[in-house]
Amino acid sequence: MRTVTVKSPGSCGEFIQGIYQEQPCLVSCPVDLYSNIRMVEGPATRMLDTKAVQMLDLIFSEYSIPREEKHHINIQMSSEIPIEKGMASSTADIAGIAMGLSAYYDLGLSDKTIAELCVFIEPTDNIMFERLNLFNHVCGDVLINFEAQLEAQILIVEFKGAVNTMNFHRQQDGYTREEVDRFEAVLDLFKQGLQDKNLDAIGRACTESARLNQKILYKPHLEALAALSEAFGGHGVITGHSGTVIGVLYSEEAFDYTAFMQRFLNVVPKQDYDALFLKNIIPGGLRVSIEN
Repeated sequence: MRTVTVKSPGSCGEFIQGIYQEQPCLVSCPVDLYSNIRMVEGPATRMLDTKAVQMLDLIFSEYSIPREEKHHINIQMSSEIPIEKGMASSTADIAGIAMGLSAYYDLGLSDKTIAELCVFIEPTDNIMFERLNLFNHVCGDVLINFEAQLEAQILIVEFKGAVNTMNFHRQQDGYTREEVDRFEAVLDLFKQGLQDKNLDAIGRACTESARLNQKILYKPHLEALAALSEAFGGHGVITGHSGTVIGVLYSEEAFDYTAFMQRFLNVVPKQDYDALFLKNIIPGGLRVSIEN
């Protein structure tokens, strides 16, 4: 009996997000929080959520899988990723469904194809790619592939509130010419930081991208966390541009976690956030295993 399991990473929002060459774009920040998909032969035992069903129907249609097969595959989903916080929970789920079906039916779908399938359903993060890239999250095109990879630590603050990604992208205001130019400078700084393995430069780029996004989705504690990061040895802040999450990028050897937390607890009211996570920034990509 074939069993397929898929682990899809969530994200702490996006390192950067904006407009590049007149195209909306982002670079997701994958972290070690996962959506887990398990597919096994047998009758379904539970209902899937709406977007998972949409991905199932899309792949069955696109790849001419007989509809009766749906009655012979049991799909189970679970997730550690908070929902509607800008942490790629939805993308992780539907990309995991796509990769699972690809493995189960030997479709051979690439990460690029999975990204293109995801944007049929909604604007999507690019956590399905193992290497970082600048990604058009509306049409699924990769605009720039980055040669370097980034691994670091991040303190994630899951602030209260929820943002529906689809509604956010419908309501998103345009950028001015000045803001587009500022984002290009952010992108250049981010690329240089990756190339030089300079977390301070990367953090500055991420913080500036978050500030540019304030007029689109305001985060009341952004500047407080940016100041705390700078004061206690962090490299900057990374946010969910379409969500409420804010992360502090740090290196263990330089970051004074104890002092940061003492000050954080005095500055940010407990009623404003739901949880804190100490996590790792990791390579993206969907981890799949198959048992026959």
